[in-house]
Amino acid sequence: MSTYQIIFQQGYEFITASKMLELIMQRIQEFIFILYAKDKVYSIIIMDDRYKDLFNNMQITLQEFELPDIFSLPIYARLRFKQHYAIPFCLQAEPFPLYKVLADYAYSSNNNKDNNNNNTPTTTTTIPLAFFMHAYQRNERSSIASYLRKHDMRRTSIYYAYGDHIRQKLQLTHYHATLLLASNSKQALMKGLSAFKASYFTYSINSNNHRHELLKKQRLYKHIFAKPKKPWFSNQRYTVLSQVELVSLMLPDSLMLRLMIDGIRPYTTGVML
Repeated sequence: MSTYQIIFQQGYEFITASKMLELIMQRIQEFIFILYAKDKVYSIIIMDDRYKDLFNNMQITLQEFELPDIFSLPIYARLRFKQHYAIPFCLQAEPFPLYKVLADYAYSSNNNKDNNNNNTPTTTTTIPLAFFMHAYQRNERSSIASYLRKHDMRRTSIYYAYGDHIRQKLQLTHYHATLLLASNSKQALMKGLSAFKASYFTYSINSNNHRHELLKKQRLYKHIFAKPKKPWFSNQRYTVLSQVELVSLMLPDSLMLRLMIDGIRPYTTGVML
């Protein structure tokens, strides 16, 4: 697995990029996506390097990258669906609101550095918030079809409210996914969680124990890198995403990047090409 920073080009447009990324995601079996704030907002993808050429015609550039220590943050939230995973949280790709939250932290961090005019060494405390998504492609059409059929036969409120939405997700590519949001403070964590649709997501907050042990023994690290696997029992709210939902947790709005070009906010993952 290789680590790449996603750098958005000046011609980046969300609608065009999201459609292309949906097609690319369907060809990738497994990947880890990371989004965090430091001096700017960094967007990272960890995947087999054989997939790199799939991104050649997109409005982004992949650049090899060495991750800082972002896995030892003290607290994290594990997100899952409030309802059955057959119900999608979006029907078409949407910009990820977490970019805005992270950009505000990066902007504040840069302002503080300018005001203090010091050269404090970089530590994990300079990363207030980080998002991790580990996705593994698995076919869930039979389980989604079974859920739809059950509510269709009973003509339940779920069927009337979400029947068409479930049919749409049924036809897409599916991924078992682990969604984690980590932080160095409860306040920053709660602000980050506000970027997720409260009507679709719920979460549990945990302590990242063994932070002073070897990295691979730490709870957060284990959750991030363990291959997503749906449990045998109590699995209806397990996170199963379509490629449309994946992309909606990966890309920023076009306007955010244009604002960066004007020097207003660091709404970008890196140097504009």
